[in-house]
Amino acid sequence: MREKRRIILTALIAFSLLLLGCQPGARPRDAGLVCPGKASIDEAVNVLTLQRQNLLPFQASADCVVTYRDEDGDEKQEPVRGAKMAFVPDENIYFKGELVFKELRFGTNETEFWLRIKADLEDFGDSYWRGARADIKQCPETLPVNPDNIAEALGIVDVTPDWELSNRDGYDILTLIEDGRIRKRISVNACDYRIEEIDYFDAEGLKRVSVRLQAYSAEENGIMVPTWIQIVSYDRMGLSDLAVLFELKNIRSLPPERIGKKLFARPQRDGYEHLYRLDENCEFVEE
Repeated sequence: MREKRRIILTALIAFSLLLLGCQPGARPRDAGLVCPGKASIDEAVNVLTLQRQNLLPFQASADCVVTYRDEDGDEKQEPVRGAKMAFVPDENIYFKGELVFKELRFGTNETEFWLRIKADLEDFGDSYWRGARADIKQCPETLPVNPDNIAEALGIVDVTPDWELSNRDGYDILTLIEDGRIRKRISVNACDYRIEEIDYFDAEGLKRVSVRLQAYSAEENGIMVPTWIQIVSYDRMGLSDLAVLFELKNIRSLPPERIGKKLFARPQRDGYEHLYRLDENCEFVEE
């Protein structure tokens, strides 16, 4: 049960990053010009910060499937139908879709995050996870990719001058080092300066999650986000235990009247059987 819960939670965190899965597979990077990178980390930070500031509120939809391996190593797929999401930088996200989970609903706001599912899966029933944003910042091992860095799935990473900069094969490689260990690494196409890959590492320096971003939109409304996003989660042996692919479509502006507290307010328990809260020890405990 614990392993199955871990797999499902990993998949659901992928949803929280808007990374809903279609059949995973390799997709080559677009061929193009090889451009020189930025001359300094300060220059790179300035460009990426401007991109983050310019990201506009939007909504989108997708029809997807999440693929994972169960405890016996067998591949499983669960369809996602009618997925809808809304995003207001940097902290507000709304997602709702229909799966074998009868309902999947995820959201964040400035102070908390939540995730609830109605599932036809053994050991799960109706489950509701929630937690405070202040607590989740302290739990990178529990949620390697978490709601606190939700914008990163859209190619928007908060990079500061203390990151390290290198260049390889037309890509600027920006690396975050903490306490002598690598924690995060991003690969930026030096031509359009859009992020195409994000790698996350645990406290031991092992890569645990890799995100690939491609096919950035060029909408007339000024919204610029990747429409092809793939996430791969790795176990401690470096083997993939979950791969998901998400293709955004019908990207459009979010009307001002929808950017209110109601859309991004945490829903009530509404009869859900199990309620879990992220505690100060980075564990989801049942209430």
